[in-house]
Amino acid sequence: MSLDDKLNIDPVDVKHKIVDFIRSTLEKRDIDGLLILYKHCIESITNVHLAIETVGRQNVKVLVTKGRFRNKQPREEMDFATINHYLDLPEENIVFANQKGALREINEIFSERHEAKFGITEAIQSLNYNLSYLLLRDMASSEIEKKTYAPPTKKPLTQRDKFIQKSIAHHKSQIRLRVLLAFLLAESENRSFIGSANKTEWLLGLFTKFGTYHAADFLPLACLYRTQVIQLANHFGLEQFLASKVSQTPTSYKYFFNIPAEEVDRVLIRLEADFSVEEVFKDTSIPLEAIKKVNYYYQASMYARTVPLIPEL
Repeated sequence: MSLDDKLNIDPVDVKHKIVDFIRSTLEKRDIDGLLILYKHCIESITNVHLAIETVGRQNVKVLVTKGRFRNKQPREEMDFATINHYLDLPEENIVFANQKGALREINEIFSERHEAKFGITEAIQSLNYNLSYLLLRDMASSEIEKKTYAPPTKKPLTQRDKFIQKSIAHHKSQIRLRVLLAFLLAESENRSFIGSANKTEWLLGLFTKFGTYHAADFLPLACLYRTQVIQLANHFGLEQFLASKVSQTPTSYKYFFNIPAEEVDRVLIRLEADFSVEEVFKDTSIPLEAIKKVNYYYQASMYARTVPLIPEL
């Protein structure tokens, strides 16, 4: 069997193995419910289906967090319609909160007040993340088109680099804030929190450390490359959802590597098999520069996959 053949899975067998793993762990901990931090992506929806298979529809809660510190509440009607169409969960099992709402929920549970007198929204001078995000996208796109893209330096040198670093740090802090609320809701209701990172994201470090794709009780999809997640999603009847997002190539792959997720997975499965960059190129004919970029992120993100780091004595 070739390495490319190994990217094809038996979705029924994979589903049973993941469900059995989660169920046996929950039984040992005497946990009877699951919570998923929902994002409008195939990984989140697939995780909800796995959760339903594991503990039943009534015992699965979905937390929808959208918006940033000063934005309005998420578009609940649209999101609820989408979730209901693909998941059919009880309405009371779907919770909506934006970033400020997350702070309010945390505060209300512990102090029964509606607004914190002093909070992180007042303490942090928020950067204009919308602007910085557009700048990052434009710069990455331009540099890739000109073939001048390079991995980030260890330490930012220019004012532009420093600005980008602060923007990314600010964004990651907001992502971690969602995890606080997710764990609070899960642990207060005897639930475990499921994260949505797939193996492709995990191996490339395309997640925020201690963020929504990392800090969780379970990462059931981190054993599956993205192409394999799609096969599992098709087994759950999510072809329509996938078709609705077919034109939305994942930003990380498009802007970082300039190749589709399928090709990224072909590179990663060979790197995991200890292929050199040159051997991957000979075996796949994928552009050498793209392979080098994938390999860089694969090597550079090892520290994130092993946190917290513990010394061996």
